[in-house]
Amino acid sequence: MSFTSFFKKRPHKEENNIVVIGTPTNVNHDIHVTVDEKGLVTGLPSAWMRQIGTQITKDEQRENPLVVKQVLQYYHFSIKKGNQERPEFKHIVTERDIVEESKQIDLYTQSKDAHQSKDSLSDSDKEQKEINRCSYPVRPPRKIDGSNLIQTKNLAQNLVDLTLVENEEVEFRDKSGSSADLFGDDDVSRRRSGLTDEDYMIEIRKICNTGNPDDYYERSHKDLGSGASGLVFAATCKKTGEWVAIKDIDMTKQHKKDLLLSEIKIMKNFKHKNLVNFLDAFVVNDDHLYVVMELLDGGPLTDVVTETVMKEGQIAAVCFEVLKAIDYLHERGTIHRDIKSDNVLLGMDGTVKVTDFGFCANVIGNEQRETMVGTPYWMAPEVVTRQKYGKKVDIWSLGIMIVEMLDGEPPYLREPPLRALYLITANGRPKITRWNTLSEKLKSFIDLTLQVDVDKRATAKELLLHEFLDEKMELKTLTPLIRAAKKMLHKT
Repeated sequence: MSFTSFFKKRPHKEENNIVVIGTPTNVNHDIHVTVDEKGLVTGLPSAWMRQIGTQITKDEQRENPLVVKQVLQYYHFSIKKGNQERPEFKHIVTERDIVEESKQIDLYTQSKDAHQSKDSLSDSDKEQKEINRCSYPVRPPRKIDGSNLIQTKNLAQNLVDLTLVENEEVEFRDKSGSSADLFGDDDVSRRRSGLTDEDYMIEIRKICNTGNPDDYYERSHKDLGSGASGLVFAATCKKTGEWVAIKDIDMTKQHKKDLLLSEIKIMKNFKHKNLVNFLDAFVVNDDHLYVVMELLDGGPLTDVVTETVMKEGQIAAVCFEVLKAIDYLHERGTIHRDIKSDNVLLGMDGTVKVTDFGFCANVIGNEQRETMVGTPYWMAPEVVTRQKYGKKVDIWSLGIMIVEMLDGEPPYLREPPLRALYLITANGRPKITRWNTLSEKLKSFIDLTLQVDVDKRATAKELLLHEFLDEKMELKTLTPLIRAAKKMLHKT
């Protein structure tokens, strides 16, 4: 099937110049949170207060009033932001973006949006229905029986170390980059940069492949998914025969072309064997951007952790590969912010790659919206409290992913997202069901990932030197697990 004939060229529409009126300044809607004589939290918007009664007990309110406030503030900010934005791709996040987000959360608490449902039960009910609709789906419990215990034989002697590909230094954000635009007003950023949509399109064309995608890739009839940004489909590279995922971004619906330009520049320089890599990009018929990415045929790690039982050596192997990807991102000033088994893809040979960042989000067509900025069950406590929030949130999430590999699911998965956030923030490190059965090396490794005190939590580089990773098994030992999971889930 031809790429260029798939979409008909649309006539160019001239945009009218619209006068932008700034928002009022110095407007306050203060929230004064107090604890009454009964020890209960008061002073929050009434729509928020109704949620406390259903998901946070009176005893918990008395014990942790500040945590209750922080959780509700973060939760509702995330809901509002998720409802207002339908991004075509997940933006690459830096620590500067985190600082800006923290400021926006504080401003949101004082905004009219936090209070608009204060006196309207019907509005609150509508909001709650939206929250429930967006909640993360509960996984079925993992069956643990003899049929899931897979024996492996004839292991190779050595695991080949995957080395980094050297890259030139990349300037991640300039004055017109995402820090200002990620949470700010599009038109304000546009005026500051002085560039029009057409100017950005000219720059995008310059850094994209100028050839015809038909000459490079053979499109398959297999669609991987669809969403607000368009279609994700499979294709084969004519030169190598390898499968790729091609994500179509409809440029007529892309309002942040400056961010788009910035992300392409960054992703072109991100190359690592443990990342789902950006491969190529084409502008088709002037109004569609085709982004070509790697495609792994083994599926997500989630299938393996829910359907099979992993040995410690296999857990070590996965952690080793994921840590190399995290370290690579951290060295380049990037925070993944959503490490979990769903975002670790496997090849049938046991290859392990991290996805769901930049253009590589939704490479398998899963565009179901999450409730949170990041998924709550894997979320570090400091994401809610905003204390020392930085790269080490990825290390906490890795620790929770180890719990997944041990227990088949993360802690609190059976709880609704709001209550899960409360338990994560109030309790800190979760209990691990199989703790007493684990080796001392694995216990030590988990201890370093799930430290509530960020200063005591290890870095990716430190964990890569941990003795637990010396126990890693050959990656190809994951292949029987992948095949078994596919069979159980009828994906073969």
